Amino acid sequence: MSDKVEEASRLFGNGMYCSQAILGAFCERYGMDKEAAFRISCGLNSGARCAEVCGAVSGAVLVIGLKYGGSKDTCNMRAEEFVELFRERHGEVTCRGLLGCDVFTPEGRAKAIEKDLFGTVCRGAVVSAAQILSDLGY
Repeated sequence: MSDKVEEASRLFGNGMYCSQAILGAFCERYGMDKEAAFRISCGLNSGARCAEVCGAVSGAVLVIGLKYGGSKDTCNMRAEEFVELFRERHGEVTCRGLLGCDVFTPEGRAKAIEKDLFGTVCRGAVVSAAQILSDLGY
């Protein structure tokens, strides 16, 4: 496991959201301090607060933007590459799909808590997103 994968996992385990853990682990390589990274990525957790695109995926796309944001074409191509690799590993990129429930319903939230989906599935998504970024050279 690379140092960035370990750092993302540690950040998530210490209470950062999935999006924060990913951006926080990689941000300093691209000139952003961790506190700014934590603030800017905070609202992306839980699929931007509506169970849509996984926060780990959103955080990774922010990392890609930090590296390639000066070129829209390159940034888009690299973001698509990341999303495709994440989808190949998990079959899905949405929180709802990854967790198998909608955490914004009382029933879905209860299921996620009862089955520790945040501690298992979400941690796995963070580790996977960080590993994909590492494998791609971020």
